[in-house]
Amino acid sequence: MSASWALLITCEHGGNAVPGDYAPFFADWGEVLASHRGFDLGALATAQALARAVAAPLLAATVSRLLVDLNRSVGHPRLFSGVTKGLPRAARQAILAAHYHPHREAVARLVADGLAGGATVLHIASHSFTPRLGEVTRHCDVGFLYDPGRIAEKTFCARWLRELACLDNDLIVRRNYPYRGVSDGLATALRRRFGERYMGVELEVNQRFALGGEESLTSVSDHLADALVRALGRKTVCL
Repeated sequence: MSASWALLITCEHGGNAVPGDYAPFFADWGEVLASHRGFDLGALATAQALARAVAAPLLAATVSRLLVDLNRSVGHPRLFSGVTKGLPRAARQAILAAHYHPHREAVARLVADGLAGGATVLHIASHSFTPRLGEVTRHCDVGFLYDPGRIAEKTFCARWLRELACLDNDLIVRRNYPYRGVSDGLATALRRRFGERYMGVELEVNQRFALGGEESLTSVSDHLADALVRALGRKTVCL
């Protein structure tokens, strides 16, 4: 692993905001916007804790994933929601131009800058998941998503996981759960674009912590941040 790191924290589903021009389309979607379908509850607070702990830049989006999902590739069937999928093509292209491409391109620029400086880029994307999906209860508190075929990502996540266990061994921590680390997403796209010196990790935190109140979310976020600092254990280069 490189002695020189360039760190980047992102949050693709940090809020449930709907731009004014599109508000009428969401008039009857208030409850859905406030649910896990509208945004990743608690993910932004966790991202902020991570960024503070390692002095890394944070690129966060607060537009609802129901407008456009910044963690899906163009062409993915869930890029647009049931609200926006049926809009005219011109309207969908306008949403991409205003909200989707600026976030993804800003992330890519920082990755490229870090690589150009000779560092290994570690990109951590902060997400969260609903404790129960349909009839399935997710028995997990924190998930680390990565490409198991990439030794550097696998090794780093194992180190972060071990440090987290030292700080809080009551947490149920799983790898590539509740989603697969190689599924369609921003990190997957960046791996293809930038190669082995880019490391992409998606952090998934159970929304039960955010639902449990500020103290609960702050505790798990701080433990994750402290464990990240320990897992790095090397010189850090800010992007």
